[in-house]
Amino acid sequence: MPMPHRPTTVALSPDRPSGGTAASGAATGAATGADSPVNEALARIEELESELRELQHRAKNSLQLVISLLKLQAGRIRDPDARAAYDQTLLRIEALAILYRLLHESGSGTHLGLGRYVEALCEAVKEGTPGNVPNIPITVTSDPVQIGLYEAMPLGLIIAELISSSLHHAYPEEGWIRVSVTQENNGRGRLTVEDNGRALPAGFDTSADDGLMLAEALAGQLGDTLSTDSDASGNTATVSFPI
Repeated sequence: MPMPHRPTTVALSPDRPSGGTAASGAATGAATGADSPVNEALARIEELESELRELQHRAKNSLQLVISLLKLQAGRIRDPDARAAYDQTLLRIEALAILYRLLHESGSGTHLGLGRYVEALCEAVKEGTPGNVPNIPITVTSDPVQIGLYEAMPLGLIIAELISSSLHHAYPEEGWIRVSVTQENNGRGRLTVEDNGRALPAGFDTSADDGLMLAEALAGQLGDTLSTDSDASGNTATVSFPI
């Protein structure tokens, strides 16, 4: 996060007058000169921030290159199970590529607006999911939450898995998916993904589903567990995260 330049203050000794004498002017000039420790530190901070933005830009470009190379092989995959695994892997890489793109565009260095990231993720998952999903609306509502890079990574992958899982359900004619991000009073936020799709089978083991198993493991990195509920009216998944 860019750090604001703070005005330099010069402390005067008790026996030194506060008036603008030549001696005090020289002292002030020495303290705020181009070679002063404060200015050197500020220059170094700006240099590090520039390097960080460059690294983020390169990470984004590298991930986009990986995605392009993987897409070149898509037509050669004939086995349905292998193709499903391929599509899901591609989606996970794209979730990280979107994160680095938005982080670079924000110019903040390490934080970005979570609502915008969630919207971009949902759009990417929907576009990358085969089948008749364009008619299923995905509604995103979000409090103005800023999130750090290292929290956004696992959270973005969780969102991708949950939205992908919802889109693969058998939907009624009036199907919908709702994603909400709320800020709580304990220094954490909460992600909720709801749909009105088919309920999970009774006794369904989330460890048998690679996507949900990954989402549960990632929730642990955020200091929480993935909570799921499923009944005739649809499915709900929630997880909290630090902000």
